Amino acid sequence: MFTGIIEDVGQIAKLQPQGDDIRLTVNVHKLDMSDVALGDSIATN
Repeated sequence: MFTGIIEDVGQIAKLQPQGDDIRLTVNVHKLDMSDVALGDSIATN
């Protein structure tokens, strides 16, 4: 069960296959991502 706070609704901008994985780029519009660091937990649905 998700118990977090929804801060923005994003839009998929790009899908890039990388071996068995996919790199997903999401536009987040008004959400400030300037303080996000590698290893931070970000939930997407």
